[in-house]
Order: sequence, then structure tokens, then C-alpha cells
Amino acid sequence: MTNFEFLQAEHIKLLQNHADLQKRYDILAAAIGFNDISVGDASKLSFMQKLVTKITEIYDNDLYSDITIHCDGHQFRGHRLVIATRTDYWDDLSGLDRIEFKDITYNIGCAVLKWMYTDHVDGLLGSRCLMEIFIAAVKYRFLDLQIRCELLLLDRIDCDSCLMLYEFATKNGLVQLKGNCEKMVKTKWNEFSVDDFTNVSASLLYNLIKSYSKHVLHSIIRLKRSDILLLFFIEHFQELPKLCNEEVSGTFPLELALESDQIEIATSLVNHHADVNVIDNNGKTLLMRMLVKNKVNALVFLIQNGANFDQKVGITGENLLHIAASTKCSYELIEWLSSNLNHFDINDVDCDLKTPFIRAVDSENIEIIELLLQKSTVDINKMDRKGCSPVSSALFKIKNMALAELIAKAGANLNVLYKGVFMIHHAVYTNNLDAVQFLCRHKVDVNKRTAEGMLPLQIVTDSENINLDLIRILVRSGANISLKISDSHETLLHHIIGSENDSEILEVCIENNSCNDDIFTIVDTNGHTPIAKAVFNGKFQSAELLIKAGADVNEKDPEGVSLLMRIINSKLDDAAVFLLDHDCFSLAIEFSLLKTVRRLCAFAKESEKYINASLLWEALQQGSFEIAKILTESGCDLNGCFYNENQKCRQTLLHKAIGLKLHDAAIFLIDAGCDIDASEQWQINGEQPGRDTPLFACIRSDFNDVALYLIKRGARLDRKDAEGRSAVHLSVYKKNTAILIELLNNCNSGLLLDTDCSGNTPLDVAIKTRNYLAAETLIKKAPNLITQVDENGEMLLHKTVRAVDLESVLFLISTNFDVNACAVNESCVTALHLSAQYGSEIIMRNLILAGANVNATSTDGFTPLHVAAYNNYEALCMILLENGAQPNAPDAFGNTPLHRAVSGGSVACVNVLIGDSRINLRAMNKKQQNALFLTTGDLSRTNSLDILQMFLNADPQFPLDEKDVDGFTVFLLSYLKGNENMCHALLRCGVCLGTVSQSGISVFKHVTPTKQLLFSLLDKLEREPCWADGHSCSECEMKFSLTMRKHHCRHCGRLVCARCSEQEVPILKYGIEKPARDSHSSGGRPRLMSRFLTQAELQEVFMLSEYTTRSLDLTLKEREFLNKASKVSSIIDQIIQAARPT
Repeated sequence: MTNFEFLQAEHIKLLQNHADLQKRYDILAAAIGFNDISVGDASKLSFMQKLVTKITEIYDNDLYSDITIHCDGHQFRGHRLVIATRTDYWDDLSGLDRIEFKDITYNIGCAVLKWMYTDHVDGLLGSRCLMEIFIAAVKYRFLDLQIRCELLLLDRIDCDSCLMLYEFATKNGLVQLKGNCEKMVKTKWNEFSVDDFTNVSASLLYNLIKSYSKHVLHSIIRLKRSDILLLFFIEHFQELPKLCNEEVSGTFPLELALESDQIEIATSLVNHHADVNVIDNNGKTLLMRMLVKNKVNALVFLIQNGANFDQKVGITGENLLHIAASTKCSYELIEWLSSNLNHFDINDVDCDLKTPFIRAVDSENIEIIELLLQKSTVDINKMDRKGCSPVSSALFKIKNMALAELIAKAGANLNVLYKGVFMIHHAVYTNNLDAVQFLCRHKVDVNKRTAEGMLPLQIVTDSENINLDLIRILVRSGANISLKISDSHETLLHHIIGSENDSEILEVCIENNSCNDDIFTIVDTNGHTPIAKAVFNGKFQSAELLIKAGADVNEKDPEGVSLLMRIINSKLDDAAVFLLDHDCFSLAIEFSLLKTVRRLCAFAKESEKYINASLLWEALQQGSFEIAKILTESGCDLNGCFYNENQKCRQTLLHKAIGLKLHDAAIFLIDAGCDIDASEQWQINGEQPGRDTPLFACIRSDFNDVALYLIKRGARLDRKDAEGRSAVHLSVYKKNTAILIELLNNCNSGLLLDTDCSGNTPLDVAIKTRNYLAAETLIKKAPNLITQVDENGEMLLHKTVRAVDLESVLFLISTNFDVNACAVNESCVTALHLSAQYGSEIIMRNLILAGANVNATSTDGFTPLHVAAYNNYEALCMILLENGAQPNAPDAFGNTPLHRAVSGGSVACVNVLIGDSRINLRAMNKKQQNALFLTTGDLSRTNSLDILQMFLNADPQFPLDEKDVDGFTVFLLSYLKGNENMCHALLRCGVCLGTVSQSGISVFKHVTPTKQLLFSLLDKLEREPCWADGHSCSECEMKFSLTMRKHHCRHCGRLVCARCSEQEVPILKYGIEKPARDSHSSGGRPRLMSRFLTQAELQEVFMLSEYTTRSLDLTLKEREFLNKASKVSSIIDQIIQAARPT
């Protein structure tokens, strides 16, 4: 227990003791008055004590009770003496035997009565209970009880209850209680919450706010009391323009209301001069402040009340969209901005020339960036005052590659300047590998120069810390080392050779194929080629790399002086030795010096020198095969690669020989043991490498002798080119029979099953190119080729039939192909099925002549006749029927070809099938539907009617009212599917209009947007329709029994009970002049007679002498009309008797 609670409990005890003392004092005062106590006073005191005790005992007791007290439905025993002693509310009780405490609950009534008899009020009662007791005491003038309640309430004042007690004290004039509450309110004012003031009256709370709050309007808004706001407006009417726009602690009244979603109060403020465009001390509008706080409802409110979209902050020049770009936006705020984006100038700039898009990029605000990119007018290349574009900011300032990727995909210019240079140069200067990769991936020109003429690769090579990864990326992205650097005639390659890390850089360049043959002939201002510069400068490691890349060490200057001679003239001893190690071979080969070559080869072998493949190629070109043999025996590289400028690829010596059709050279290389399965290297600028082996190259160029020799020497026949084709594929495609035969003689049959990228085997290629000689050769090699299936599970015959390729079909038939083979897939169709689907008569006839089964079935049970009938191929149906096709064969669903023809609307095929003598028109499928059921969904004007007529012509007794497994008839299904023409035609044929399905569906109970079709059918009935049959009423669905008889509507024929057919009218269009049962009024709804009788027919009815009105459910106008026409009432019984159904 806290100190406060302890003190409160002690105070309650003191109050109780005080009440007891007061009671004793009152007893004494009553006994002796105010005179001095004498000897006889003791008896008086004893009498008063006994009297008080007795009164306490008779509380709610029958003893001495002379009146009843009623309260809240309860009854108490009362005593007039006690009541009169406590209050004068009832002037004269002598004439009353009951009184009532009105508007007092039972609990309060008990407390009041208990006090009346015992002078005791429970100190543990709650504050609200005491207030109710006080109100009752005031109403019934219990003055002592009022004082007692106030004393108890004084003890209940705390932070939670003081506002309630203050309001109660003010309302009831309790000065002491009010004063104590005021002190508590003043002390705890800042601790109260909004909920504490919810139930305080407006006027009282307004006075409190004025007393204890410095800023009245802000306090009213915080308390969310619109009623108090009205009082404020009334009191300060003249000052509202100032007060409603006063900024307190950085907050405006309207802003405070909008922040707490008080739209009603915000509306009141706007209506009383609150400015929606008010500007704070920082120059920001309310719209901007609400946007920063993600208050979408506030934004909507401000815009609806005239807030200005275009307002700018005076100091920074930013608009609303700039602020949004720098704000973390919620999903709702993004949606609002999206819907209002047209109101903004999205390319407007602030004082730093930043657009909202730049601000969004600087803030990495992806949501706003994506929103702005939806507008085609956004300028994604605009630069700020510092020359920074959005993409450069993403790359270099915030280094967000994903964001840069998003901007680049939107079409950003990646060749803009950043800090005075292009972005690629800045990325290289700052050694920003990620940025360089990004720019290169987006095809930025890596050969662009700075204002000083510097190339990106040149910048890297000149830097102190060489980044080989950076160089590798630039080279792979197309950095051209053959470009000349500014103010010099030397190329970038020359420059690299002259740099400190020349060999490392050059190795990276050569690895990534940046060197072609032309680059080695470019000279600098000294007349030096790259190899010459490397040798003259003693860069022998670089020179070695250049030689391997294809540089010619035997080059000569324009005057015909070789490099070796120039080196000797320059007295460069080490350089001369280097060239001798690499140069003498070429001279010896050029002059066919056999012994010299042999000696040099021996020297190279002893010193473990590398013999370049270019020397071997030079010997082969000259036809010096003896020298070539010496070179190969000495370890010369037989598989060295050369760059082919025309084909843009690197080729081996064998490829090069085949390309130039050097027969002897190619044979020599094959015999010497070169790699006869090596592929050409097409990897140029990251493209897919080629896969042509020497054998492929020979077949493509019809170099048959070498091709045959390669096959003989064991060239791999399972290799494939870039299109996935094997050598067999290629020889078939090139129609090279000689090579094909040799390939077939040297390969296993499994190779013939390989497919290319298009999924074609060599046999497929032969058939498609109509190379039937090759196809026949392939089939003889591997007879099982013809039965292979593709990825769709179809064999070659299936594919040729599908393509309607007669010539290929005839070829395959001639190879004794099994024409009844099924596709290996879910359908399991035969070639005849496909022929029936694609409509070729000649192919079908040839397949049948070849033994195709006309009654073969697919997985779904379809025969070719099913397929042809559904696709409306009349001639194909005739061919199949002529050749023994079964017209009544059911599929997996029980549908015959006739069912399929009808469902496809194939009128011609229906005619052909019906004309066959074997046809069973009444055949049912698994739904117990004959073929005519399937016409119901055909909404065309003539098809369904033509088919109906064909059925009736072939079988006049065709059961049109036959029901399927669900109880539907052809007519009912036609109605449900909206086939109006079919419905009318069936009714003319006499079908039952009132048919009901097993689920209770009929034309009368089916829900449709309008009843137009039903009314049309009823209007056009020319004779009384067939009567429906069943076991229950079609309207109310009551079962028929001995007491519930069957009846039929004479107008539509449906089966109804007596209650649903109590209406009787004449139906003149059927020739029924006497009133007959009509069920076309249900649920008490008015029946429109004009739906069943024409105006002329009605006139005739009303002119009948024996006609009189019946108790029909008609409109007032109809009743008046019928009453005028009624003649005789005595005929009613006769009309009923005549109209009663049998």
C-alpha cells in the first residue's frame, strides 16, 4: 500500500468517526435541547437512544410499517414518521399508502433508504455511486445526506477522478468540492490525457483550458473537441485570421489537426480563416510538412481545400517533389504522388540545380525513382550545379550499382561528363573497378579521349599502381591498342611497350585477343613497329610475347632493311642475339637452306628454344615439305593458331591449309600428327566460340579428298558445330553422298540418332531437304532410324503427315514404315488421325492403301472418323466410311463420330454420316445424350437448325424429348444456353415446354438477366404443347400424393399442383374459349394477360355471353376492364367444370 492510499484509508476512518460523533451529538441535542444538563436528562437521553435504535431495527421491516416505498420495480416497507422526519418532499403523508423514488436505480434507492433509517453511508462506495446518491438527495431534499456525500467525495479527489468531480461540483454548486478539484486540476494539468477530457462538458472544459493553458486553440485541437472549438470561434471571432495561423512551438493549428487525423476540426479551421498555404519559419508549407510526415489523408485534405502544388521553399528553392524525393515514403504516399504526378514540374530545379530525380538518387529513394521513371518526360540526364548527373551520382557518390543499373535501363546517357571528364575516365582515374565494369557492360566507348587526348587504357598504364583487372576489363570491352595517342605518332601498343610494366600489360592484351596482324605493322615517329621498339629498348620479354602473338621478326623498313640489320647498325649486341635466336629460321626457310634449318633446329633443341608455328606455315606455303618435316621433328608447334582477318577468328595450321585448299599441306599436317579435332576459335568480343573441326571445314568447302583422309585417320565423328550438327548432318545437308557413305562406314548407328539444336536427326534433315538418296542410305545403315521419336513423341511419318508433305509420306511408305505406329505421347494418334486432322485426301488414300487401320483409336478413343467429322472434312469422312470406318464407334466419353460432327457444327459431315446405312442416330454417350444434344451450344443462325432438320428427315420419330442423365432435354439445354432459334424450332416440332431437370431447373425457374426469350417462346406457341410428367410440382416442388393431385398448365404444359394453377383464363389461340388452368402467376405476382392473349382475343373473350370475372390476381385497371365485359355470373361453376384437367 502506498503512502497516498494509506492516508486516504485513514481519512475515510476519520470521516466515519466524524459521522458517528455527529450522530451522537444530534441524539444529545434532541434529548436535552440546548439547555444545561439536569438530573432528569439521563432518562431523556436513554429514550432518544432507544428511539434511534428502534428506527434502525425497523429498516425494511413489516413492524409498524404504514407505507410502501417503490423503487426501480422493487418494494420496501416504510414508515411515515421516518420519511417525514428526513424530508419535506411529500407535504402530507397521511393520505398516502405508497410513495415512489422515480429515476433512481435499485442500488441507489437501497443506499438512500439505509441512510434514512441508520444514518449510515458506506464509505467504500464508488465516486459515481456517491454522485448518484447526492443527486437523489437533492431531488428528494435529503439535506443531511447531501452534506454526507460531499464530505465523502472530498476524499475521492485524485488525478483520475478530479475532472469528473470538478464537473459534478460545478453543476451542483458544491463550492468546497469544486475548490479542491480546481487545485488538483491546476497541479496535474500537464499529466492529463485526451481520454480524460472525453466526457467533460464543453463549456466547463473550455473554462478549464482558458484557465490553465497558454495556447487555447492548440489545446482544444489536442483534446479533439470540436464542440469546444465552436465556443472558441464564437468568442474570438474578430481574431480568427491571426489565431488560426499562429505557429506555436513550430506547429500550426491546422497542422496539429491534420497530424491527429481530425478532418472535421481541420475543416472547421479552414472555414474560419486557417490558411492551407501558410508558411513556417523555414519557408515550408503545410503540404510539405505533411508530406515529410507521410500524412496522405492530410495531403488529400489540403489539396481539396486549395493548397498550392507549385509553392517553393524560398531559401533552398525546392518544391514538393524535391522534398518527397528526400523523404522515406510509405506505399500510400507513393500512390498519392503517382495519382498527382501530372500536377508537378518533374524537371524543376532547386537552388543547386538539382531536379527531384537527382535528389531521389542522392537519397537512394528507389520508390520515388521508379515513380519518376514512369513519366516519359523525366530528364534523367540533367546535371546539377556541380555537373553531376543522376547516373554519375549513383556510380561515384553513393556507389550504388543496382541504382545505376536502373537509371541506365531507363536510357541514361553514360557518355556524359563528370568533374570535367567522361565517366569512364573518372572511373579509371579513381581506380573504381565496379564503375568500370558497369560502364563497359553497358557498351560505353572505351576508346573515348579526354580533352587532353588521353585514352582510358592509357590512363591505367600511366598510373603508379597498375590494376591488371582494370586493364583486362577495358581490353575485353574493346579498348583498341592500335589507336595513336595524342601529340604522338606512336600507338597505344608502342606506349605500353615503353611503360614500366610493359610485359604484364602486354600479356593481358594478348590473352584477350586485342592484337591482330595489322597492328604489328604500324610505326611510330622513329619508324619503329611494336616489335622493333621492344627490341631497340631491350624489352625482350615483351618482344617474345609479340612474336608469339604474330609479330614478324623478319620485317623490313620501307628501304628494305631488315630489323636484324638495323639492330646490328645500332650496335645493340643483346638485341642482335635475341633476333638471331628468333630470326635465322625464317631466312633459312625462305631460301630453302635444308642443312641450315637442321642445324638451327638442333641448336634450338639444345637451348630449349621455342620454334614458332609461323616458321612451319612459311615452309608449307612454299611447298618445302622436307624443311617442314625437320621443323616438326624438332618440336615445332603443329597446332599453333593464327588470326584470320576475313573470318575474324583464330585458326590452327590445318584449318588454314583447308581454307586455302592446300591439299598437300593439309595431308602433311595430318600425317605429322596435328590435332585433327581442334576447333576454330571464334571468341571475338565475348561472342560464342565456333566449333568447326577440320572435318567440318572440309565438308563445308567440298574439300572431299582431305575430308576422306581425315575420316580414314580417325577424326572424331561425334563432334558438333555451333548449331549442334554432326558431320553426318552436314554431309546430308550439303548432299555430299561420297562423304556420307564414308561416314556411315566408320560410325556406329547410335551417332545417327543425335539431334541438332532444332531437334532434327540426320534422317530428318534428309527428309526436309528432300534428299531421299541420303535418307535411303541412312535407313539402310540403321533401319530403326525411321521409328525414332522426337521430343513431342512423334515419328517421322507423323511429322510429314502433319506438314502435308506428300512426297515424303510416299517415300516413307515405300520403306515399309508401319503406318499404324502410334505417337509416343499422351494422344497416341496414328498417321491416319493426323491426316484426318489436316485434311489431305491424297495422303489419307495412300495411308489406307498402305494398310492404315481406319478404326484405330487414340488415348481418348477417337478414331480418324471422329477427327475428320469434327474438323468438317466431308471428303475424308466419305473416304473413311468407304474403307470400313465404323460410324457408331464410341470414344472414351461415349461420343460417336456423329456426336463429334454435331459438336463441331460440321453440317456437311453430319449429312454424310446420316447418309450411311449403318449409322445409329439415337446412340447415347456416357451422359445419356444423343448427338442432337450437342447442337444446343451452337448459337449460329442455321447450323443447329440444319442439323435438326437432317435428324428429323432421317428419323421422323426421333425422340426430341429424350432426357440425359441429369434430366435435361435438348430443348431445356438450348434454352439455358440462349439458343433461341433452336428453341423455337423444337417447339414447332412439339417438344414439351415444361420439362424440369433432376435439379429442379426449368425454363420458368432458370435465372436470366431478362425473360425476353421465355416471353418470346410463350407468345409464339401455336398449339397446346405436350404435358410434362413428374413426381412433384414444377413450381413449388411439392410431392404429389393421394391428396395432392397432378394438374397441367393448359398454356405451357408444365406439371403443377392445384394451388399453383388456381388461375383460369381462356386461351383462344389454342381454340380454348372456356377458362382453363394457367400457372403463369407465381408467388402472388401479377400476371400480365397480354403475354398470353392478344388485344383482339381479349375483346372476343369479354364479349362472350357466358363469361364473368373470376377472382384473379390482376391490376385495378384489368379488373375494371374485365368487370365491364362480364355478363353472367351463374356460368362460373360450368366454366370451372369444363376447365378442370382430366
